[in-house]
Amino acid sequence: MIKLTFPLLKNKSFAKLQAKTLYVDEEYFEQYYEDSSKIKLDTLINILQENMSFTIPHDFSEAQCNILVTVGKKEMGNMKKSALHLVNSNPHCQGVVLSNIGHGVSLANPEFFNRFVEEWINLIVPWPSLL
Repeated sequence: MIKLTFPLLKNKSFAKLQAKTLYVDEEYFEQYYEDSSKIKLDTLINILQENMSFTIPHDFSEAQCNILVTVGKKEMGNMKKSALHLVNSNPHCQGVVLSNIGHGVSLANPEFFNRFVEEWINLIVPWPSLL
């Protein structure tokens, strides 16, 4: 199946649809298209296999730091299940479902995402007073 659809990577119309799905801003589209057009079939297969075979590391439950897990409300069900699985795999995880977004909030709205993460860090791990 991948071999059959691989030529679509070099199709600019298809790339525009992909870029929109991934929230790649118009100003970055040409770079996105150029980079994705250069991907070799073996590289794409490796990327997809790695994505599909990801499992939570066996010692993830032992991580002692605070962990923020975000997922978009419009994401595919398997992403939401994975986020829930992560949250349930470590007591230091906090899960947040972000409304009105799919996969890629950091690209779709970087100002919001950066502020959200910064506020989470400041709430979870208050910085020591310098005075």
